[in-house]
Amino acid sequence: LHVETHLTACFAVMGVPAEIKTDNGPAHSSQRVARFMTTWGIKHVRGIPHSLT
Repeated sequence: LHVETHLTACFAVMGVPAEIKTDNGPAHSSQRVARFMTTWGIKHVRGIPHSLT
């Protein structure tokens, strides 16, 4: 829920991105976040946990 709230606030300021890359940590890899990304039409790219790459 926290991730969704934060992203929605960002979208209000910057618009909805086509793609978001996360570190694949537990907060970003849940089914809830996956549904959120799908609902907004965002491609979710996952990287290595706790890594900037």
